[in-house]
Amino acid sequence: MKANHIVIKFTPNDNIKGSDQDLGWVDYFAELLKTSLSYQLESEINISYKNELDLITKEDFEQADLIFYILSPAMVFASNINQDSAELEQAFNFDIPLINSKIKKVFKAPVKIEDLPLSLSTPTYYRFYDHGLINENEYETYEGWNKYQENNNYWQVFADVVLDTIATLSGEEKTIENRIFISDKNKKYYHYRNIIKRELKSFNSEIFPDEDYSIEANYMEDPEQFFMKKCDMTIHFPDEFIHLTSVKRQEAFNKLPETKRLIWFSPEESQKPEKKAQYDELKVQLKPYPNIEAIESTIEEFKEIIKENLAKIKIKPEKVDDSSKEIIYIISDTKIKSENFEKLNRDKSIFEKFDLKIIDKVENVTDYRLLHYSLLRKADYFFILFFKNNIPWLNSISSEIKKAPGFRNEKSISGKYILYKNNSIFSKEKFEDFDLIEKQDSNELIDELKKLAS
Repeated sequence: MKANHIVIKFTPNDNIKGSDQDLGWVDYFAELLKTSLSYQLESEINISYKNELDLITKEDFEQADLIFYILSPAMVFASNINQDSAELEQAFNFDIPLINSKIKKVFKAPVKIEDLPLSLSTPTYYRFYDHGLINENEYETYEGWNKYQENNNYWQVFADVVLDTIATLSGEEKTIENRIFISDKNKKYYHYRNIIKRELKSFNSEIFPDEDYSIEANYMEDPEQFFMKKCDMTIHFPDEFIHLTSVKRQEAFNKLPETKRLIWFSPEESQKPEKKAQYDELKVQLKPYPNIEAIESTIEEFKEIIKENLAKIKIKPEKVDDSSKEIIYIISDTKIKSENFEKLNRDKSIFEKFDLKIIDKVENVTDYRLLHYSLLRKADYFFILFFKNNIPWLNSISSEIKKAPGFRNEKSISGKYILYKNNSIFSKEKFEDFDLIEKQDSNELIDELKKLAS
């Protein structure tokens, strides 16, 4: 009989038994998962544990079909997940999509995005807690065993875990018929969002954002618009608009005027005295926007309205960048003279083939990082100009370029180069996947670009 192997990594702090319980939270989750999968699949299911200080090794990764991280502040604080991430990235040559293909995140409690390593940027996640509606620092973890608790939330999320795991282990490939953006900005509508998401996924829809912990989106100037552009239709909830200024609200309504947008008003929320006037005002302001439709209905009626709208929308082809130029991102520790950079851009052999990008004249660090990560995603070639012997800077920049595939949409890197002064002292063995080129001066870059263009 075929066997499937699942690894679960967690901290014992998240698996403490209650006085009236036979199993801790993680044990219960693992036992339910094994039972559910064994019932559905004709294979033996083996589940092994890793505690917070056990590394997920290259061998573990290769032997496992799936790896679940049970995440909580206690796990992030006490564990070595950053070392896990670094080891796997090194072992698999920074192939972040490959690493993420086997990793699923189970959030037992809220965790900050900035506390997670890149290798946990997998889009598949399951949230087993509710935020407090008044105090954001409060939360309640869904428990599966407590007979006095309303378990519906636990079982709904657990059903997602089982269905996704079965699809992965069985090698099932779904045909994507449409792509839909569902806003995740408002806590009041969180459960409604999940109800809609589950319904649409069962009808071969791909949902964006698939989670509210997107590392890639963290570097976007407008993450909402980034996801909306991928989609055939977008769904929103009124509370994300009612507290905006009139200018910000207008900006929100004017996004992607060619895309069909539905805003769903819950009848229960609409009848609350503190909401009714705000909702009525919002509905009036939406009327001039022909692509936006305000809908107040039951959730079941709304799901049918969504399907009716999807039936009218032809799936849009993927947008293709009509620019034939490849992008070269130049990162330099030495200022390139403006006249020399202009000379580069005027050289016919170069500018007809390449779009040269270098970051300068930015107002602050935030602007720099946004531009930097945008170019990490888009560039075809990377040139590092290393002329000041700043080894930590070189290590940092080269590492981010190695990780660049994790920020991309299936785009490969055509070339990576380090131009360095002949008396530079650094360990060249660490940079074997870069082309190393000795130069006297950073402005000799033009010679290498001409070679590339020829």
